[in-house]
Amino acid sequence: MIARHLDPGRLTETQVDSILLFARGLSPVKERIELNKRQQHADDLLELNRNRKILVRDSGKKLQTTIERQRASCDGRGDVPAPPSKRQPS
Repeated sequence: MIARHLDPGRLTETQVDSILLFARGLSPVKERIELNKRQQHADDLLELNRNRKILVRDSGKKLQTTIERQRASCDGRGDVPAPPSKRQPS
């Protein structure tokens, strides 16, 4: 039987049974495909989490810069003030 001459509407019962038996015999392949899909999904999640962390960090930096600029404009100065010193005055 040649695959290019296989018309699903004209299959005999024997041919259908043969195809079904062949398909059932591919379960290890199917399991392997499912395993690869799960592993790929896990890799995608790891990359998604890494990108999310980078986005949050970058957004935090932008927010901090915006706040510092607003503070500077409220002080009436054009420069961004330095963060307060941790040293206590003596």
